Amino acid sequence: MENKNVWILLIGEFVAGIGLWLGIIGNLEFLQAKVPSDFLKSVILGVGLLAGIVVGPMAGRMTDQLSKKKVMLVSGFVRSMSVLFMLVAIQQDSVWWMLAFLITIQVSAAFYFPALQAAIPLVVKEKELLQMNGVHMNVSTLSRVIGTAIAGIFLVIMSLSQLYILSLLAYLGLFLLTFLLKIDEEIVEKRLRKNEKRAGLKKSSPLLKADRLFL
Repeated sequence: MENKNVWILLIGEFVAGIGLWLGIIGNLEFLQAKVPSDFLKSVILGVGLLAGIVVGPMAGRMTDQLSKKKVMLVSGFVRSMSVLFMLVAIQQDSVWWMLAFLITIQVSAAFYFPALQAAIPLVVKEKELLQMNGVHMNVSTLSRVIGTAIAGIFLVIMSLSQLYILSLLAYLGLFLLTFLLKIDEEIVEKRLRKNEKRAGLKKSSPLLKADRLFL
């Protein structure tokens, strides 16, 4: 897979995954100091997840209708800016600002990850799609494992605000990297529609032959 677009998407999945888990560990550390109740901690974290679930169906429909690159750019920018809410939360010891961060980053993730997954068939050849999906799943799993480990190490050697500043820089770098994606979606979608029509004709041809036997 020497396609530049493929590497951009894989790096995007890796960085976004690491950033997500850095944020989760950072959130737990912040809540540990500010919220004594474990139940309230779970409720606060659940609010962000619920926001992502609620907008998920709408995000899926919009991703299908709009340019995948544009969706990734907008959601990537919103995700980067959401980290500023967390920096304010740390500065002011405010759980409310943290809630704003959780909701914003989960909503942006609800748009970013479907757009990234939908972009995969647009940047690889059909025969490479299965291999690419396998690599994509491995990268996603690796980002979770490494993200959790890195967050634990970073929390020992740096402050919580420095952790989120690193996360912000990574997200901004990913946002700029997304500009390098080159996807001619109209041409690719026409090709996919042609392939679907061919597949439909292949499925219908045995039926046509069967009809002729009875004529």
